[in-house]
Amino acid sequence: MNGHNTDARAFIGIVDNDPLVARALEAMFTDRPTPLKVLWNVRSAGEALTLCDDAMTRPDAVLTDLMMPLMDGRQLAERLRARYPSLGIVGMSAFQMMHTVEELRSAGMSQVLRKEAPLEDYVHAIGMALGDRALIDWTERSLAFERMMLTDTEITVLREYLKGRTTPAVARLLHMSEGTVKTHMRNAYRKMGVHSRAEAIRICVREHLL
Repeated sequence: MNGHNTDARAFIGIVDNDPLVARALEAMFTDRPTPLKVLWNVRSAGEALTLCDDAMTRPDAVLTDLMMPLMDGRQLAERLRARYPSLGIVGMSAFQMMHTVEELRSAGMSQVLRKEAPLEDYVHAIGMALGDRALIDWTERSLAFERMMLTDTEITVLREYLKGRTTPAVARLLHMSEGTVKTHMRNAYRKMGVHSRAEAIRICVREHLL
């Protein structure tokens, strides 16, 4: 969305004074392919303000802890909203909130998540904060794909077909019969609700599984 050179749909900044939590949050966005990229990860609201003031390091959205020393998440949101009205701001909390939801929204936060929320909740919240339908759609597709639960073998078979291999070649490579290869493909089709190899491969490529 901004001018940074990447295939990411949007850039985010993370603000959390607990380094262990901050690293875990960043890992959540890097361990799986997502349309979001972490631009920076800092320990204080002051650092976040400085980075947002520079157009080169200003993200599309900020994930901020609510409880921080010197300047808390609500105060940070107020300052960011005043300076950058289009910036998406999502709060995070591991404890009972000190402010009401109305107060936090008035400060500029579109939503507050529990820190242990799943990745899909974070992407959805950022999509809502930015008004980005593509991010919201990614969340829905990701949840649907989790329900499919393709096995490692099914993904491997699809990957070999993507390389242009024939069914006999895939069978030889994976040390299984051609009938077993076809069974894995039928199972994958059923889970994805498709009827052809091309459709299955297209979906898997789109979801970064191949």
